Amino acid sequence: MILKPQFYQDGQCRDERDYRLTREELGLDPNLPTVLVMFGGFGAKTAVEIVDRLDHSGLRVQSIVMCGHNEKLRQALQGRESCHAVGFTEKVPHYMRLADFFIGKPGPGSISEAVHMGLPAIIEGNTRTLPQERYNTIWVKEQKLGVVISSFRHIAEAVRVLLEDNRLEQFRRNAQRITNRAVYEIPEILEQILEADAVVPQFSTANGKIPHH
Repeated sequence: MILKPQFYQDGQCRDERDYRLTREELGLDPNLPTVLVMFGGFGAKTAVEIVDRLDHSGLRVQSIVMCGHNEKLRQALQGRESCHAVGFTEKVPHYMRLADFFIGKPGPGSISEAVHMGLPAIIEGNTRTLPQERYNTIWVKEQKLGVVISSFRHIAEAVRVLLEDNRLEQFRRNAQRITNRAVYEIPEILEQILEADAVVPQFSTANGKIPHH
């Protein structure tokens, strides 16, 4: 997937001191594992369920929830301890740099963004998953980029697995090995297609005239 240029400004690198200070400015603990929860530009009430389950799991984690245009969702999460709710913003890369892993749907855009930023992913894959998104769950498993669960009812168990045995760092290293340069490669590919299309073949007709298009 093509990513916005902002995702390439600092890439997967982040300054340790800077991101810890920024977490504090958001009211978060700079030392706790931080998940970025995102379900597209209009958010989803599933995010509240995820935050609730993590809060009651006994796990010491905190969340940044991207609510997009869903103001009702942002208000529902606003003021929650260990949670920072963000309305619509163009600074998704900034918030991803503050997180340690990603929770969301298996869409190609969100997975591409998370992986490019070095974030292991926890995504849902089941019979309700859109057909065009089902292979994304297989790809995440094959590349060892995160955890695929059948339902977000199991989110606490998935996070626990991710945080055990240095698995989070292993998945992070796997993500950092994947390079997405589509935003720079596709324009060149399109240019080649246009150049090839400009070479119009000359066809003759029975009367020797070339037909006009």
